[in-house]
Amino acid sequence: MTSSKLFMQAIRLLTEDPIRTLIVVGPVALVMIAVCALTLALAPELLSVGASVVAPADLPLNGLTALLLMTFIFSYALMAILWHRHTLGDTHTSLPLNVPLVLGYLWRVLILALIQLCISLAFIVPLILSNQNGGSTAGAPSLISILITTFLSQWFLVWLSLRLSLILPAAAIGRPMRMTHSWQYTHGLAGPLWGVAAVLALFNTALTAVITHLGLKTPIFLLMFELPVYILEGLLIFSILTTIYACQIKHNPPSPV
Repeated sequence: MTSSKLFMQAIRLLTEDPIRTLIVVGPVALVMIAVCALTLALAPELLSVGASVVAPADLPLNGLTALLLMTFIFSYALMAILWHRHTLGDTHTSLPLNVPLVLGYLWRVLILALIQLCISLAFIVPLILSNQNGGSTAGAPSLISILITTFLSQWFLVWLSLRLSLILPAAAIGRPMRMTHSWQYTHGLAGPLWGVAAVLALFNTALTAVITHLGLKTPIFLLMFELPVYILEGLLIFSILTTIYACQIKHNPPSPV
C-alpha cells in the first residue's frame, strides 16, 4: 500500500459518513472543549505551553492543574478508543468498553511517549543545540533553520510512532499485542510510512510557522486555533492506524499478550 492510498483510506473513514463520525466522537470532543474552556478560565498558562510562551517547568503544580491535564488526556484517549472501535467494526472487537481497557490504552500511550522522549533526548536535542550554537555568533537561529530542525525531528518521530503504534488500535478493541509485533507488521510498510510521516511532519511544522508568524500566543487564540486542528489531526492519525491494522493484521492476528 502506498502513502497516498493510506491517506485516501484514512480520509475516507472520516468523510464517508460525517453524521456517524459526529455521533461517535462528538460527545467526547465536547468534553475536551469544556475542559479547555475551564482551563482558559482557571489555568490559562496551561494553554501556552505548546507555543513555548510558558515552559513546562514554570507551570504551577497543584491539584487543579493535574486534574485538568488528566481529564483532557483521558478524554483524548477515549476519543481515540471510540474511533478505533468504530472504524474497525464489531467483528474485530472482542471486549466491551470498560475502565481497564481505557487504562490499558493509556499506559501504552505513556510507553510510546517515553520512547519518543528518550529518542528526542538522545538525538534531536543535540541537533537543536548544535543548530543554536552554530548560529550563536550571528545571533539567534533563523526561523527557517528552526523550522527545518522541527520538520526533521517530527519526521523521524512520527515515522517511529507509526511503526510502533499498532498496539493502540489493538488495545482499543481488546486484542492487545506486543510492540515488537507492531514493528514486524509494519515492516512491509516502512517505506510508505516515511511518506505519511513527512506529510504529517510538514503539517505540524507549518502549524508552528503560522502560530509564530501570526503571533498567536494568548491562551484564547491558541485555544480557538489549535484545538480544532489537533482534534482533526488526531482523528486522521487514528484512521491511518486503523487502516494499517486492518490491512496488516485482520487475516493474521498476533498471539495474545
